Amino acid sequence: MLSAPLSDNEPARLRLLRSLAVLDTAPEEAFDRVTRLVAQILQVPIALVSLVDEHRQWFKSRVGLEVCETSREIAFCSHVVSENAMLVVEDTLTDPRFADNPLVTGAPFVRFYAGVPLRSSEGLVLGTLCAIDAAPRSISKPQREALVDLAAIVERELIQRETIRDTRRVQQLDRRNLLVSEARFATIFQKTPTGKAIVDLKGRFLDVNPKLCEITGYTADALMRMTFADITVPEDLAPDLQRVTDLLAGRIQTYSLEKRYRRPDGSVVWVDLTVALVRDNQQRPLHFISVVQDISSRKRSEQFLRDYQSELENRVIQRTSELASSRAALQTIADNLPVLIAHVDSDLRYTFNNEVYRQVFGVDPAEVKGKRLSDILDRELFAELKPCFDGALAGNRTTHDNVRYDRTKDRVWSSTYIPDIRENRVVGFYVMSQDVTERKRAEHAMREEAMRDALTGLPNRRALHRHLDEVLNDAHYRGVPFATFFLDLDGFKKVNDSYGHDAGDEVLKEVAVRLRRVVRSCDTVTRLAGDEFVIISRGTSTTDACSRIAQDICRSVGRPFSFNGSSLRLGTSVGIAMCTGWERSTGELILGRADAAMYEAKRKGRNGFRFASNFESGADDNGSVKPRSGSIDNEQLF
Repeated sequence: MLSAPLSDNEPARLRLLRSLAVLDTAPEEAFDRVTRLVAQILQVPIALVSLVDEHRQWFKSRVGLEVCETSREIAFCSHVVSENAMLVVEDTLTDPRFADNPLVTGAPFVRFYAGVPLRSSEGLVLGTLCAIDAAPRSISKPQREALVDLAAIVERELIQRETIRDTRRVQQLDRRNLLVSEARFATIFQKTPTGKAIVDLKGRFLDVNPKLCEITGYTADALMRMTFADITVPEDLAPDLQRVTDLLAGRIQTYSLEKRYRRPDGSVVWVDLTVALVRDNQQRPLHFISVVQDISSRKRSEQFLRDYQSELENRVIQRTSELASSRAALQTIADNLPVLIAHVDSDLRYTFNNEVYRQVFGVDPAEVKGKRLSDILDRELFAELKPCFDGALAGNRTTHDNVRYDRTKDRVWSSTYIPDIRENRVVGFYVMSQDVTERKRAEHAMREEAMRDALTGLPNRRALHRHLDEVLNDAHYRGVPFATFFLDLDGFKKVNDSYGHDAGDEVLKEVAVRLRRVVRSCDTVTRLAGDEFVIISRGTSTTDACSRIAQDICRSVGRPFSFNGSSLRLGTSVGIAMCTGWERSTGELILGRADAAMYEAKRKGRNGFRFASNFESGADDNGSVKPRSGSIDNEQLF
């Protein structure tokens, strides 16, 4: 009997296997379903999901076998782990490696064995999916392919446990296990300029960063004894709770809103809150991730403008009433205010206008008096504002915050229509419009800043999802095809480990520049997170075009990077999901398909690309999928 040698990456393989916390755990239907299918498809009495540690092979799932583990020394699966390849032994008695193996000469009397390696996201072999028979036999090509496909399902479950492992560390506040590296955690969670928190399903704070403590005024210990409802101004709580309910019900994926927190000293701080729900591999809610930005300064500016406008409105009304007998004085005051002012009667005719009408409409205010609003305003603007006029004549104060009197210019006005009530009867209304162009520009700039990745300047995750929604809407209603490229850098962790995070940041910024150069100006390049990038290419409808783009991406990223006199080389694994333009889908599904294809490209050798396995152009006449992939020859990566 020949024992299998240890693999070259044995220490890393064992560390990962132990960290998944899957050894010696209870049976799970996700694995048992696969072993039942193996036994049925291959018509064998024994099917196993076997995980190999230092001294044994332990069966996470088993069909037709009572024992739950055997010694690693005699395990067939040890050979699969060592060789990192599928192993088929049609008759063990004719194979010198196994002829005298105790599992062959004794129970369960193995005569046939077929095992497929189970790999992690980094390509480490954790165990096998295997089929065993007590009689010698052969295995057909379709059966081999089915065994490989079923092994991919088990691999996906194990990869998901890598993610679940990290999530559980966060939930249990076990910082030793949570910190993949202390520097990365400090940068991402502790040192970012926005507040961040992990919140459990009951609203309790599980972890908070210093910026959130600064915003709310509470210490971290104090916050983690509270819920988000405890610090929320009561009037703002109902909309927040409703969105939480929608998240848990799956009606929305994330939400953003503006709300107020009450600080320990009783003062109030305005924040912009973005919340996402983290779920496990069975789509069960785990916890919320919250990002909080202090917008008190903007709110104070907005309140100042509102107060100023209200003060102007009140001042004009007061002065109009006091100076009703002196039209000349009233005209002088109104003409010198930086506000468009008018009075309109119940027939929608102007009875008063100030000098600002000359600046806005290019007409003498005296000539406007007696004319209908429809004579001065263009047809589209009159129709847009007509509900405001009707509301004011009904006795209600109305406001339109986005009025463009001249559509050829970019000036924006905020108009208020105030009923003129005399002797309990509405006889008309006052018009007061203030130029709010600069305020609108400032608000737009702030929104744009929130959609940008601070390091690379590329659109961020929020911008990606918004853009995907727009592209999908265009695709659904116009049949415009597009392709999604999901990129993950190969060897990036070694750059951080060897040269530090400053080098990693420089590499990420240079990758962003290269990606923008290699794609069309109409394509969208975004940074999803870490070293992951996503490219949306509209109008790309063929696999050949996608392959060319993917090859250009790999070659561009594969060129050397320079940092402090050192030359660094990276690769990139690319997953491609195509959308023909008519099928219904969602942004999450498309990203998921591209992500899965990227992992497949990484597993197939890295620095290459792989198409998602369910695009229409890759199907044959029978509807079966023809996966396509490619790789880029490159010198050895860093």
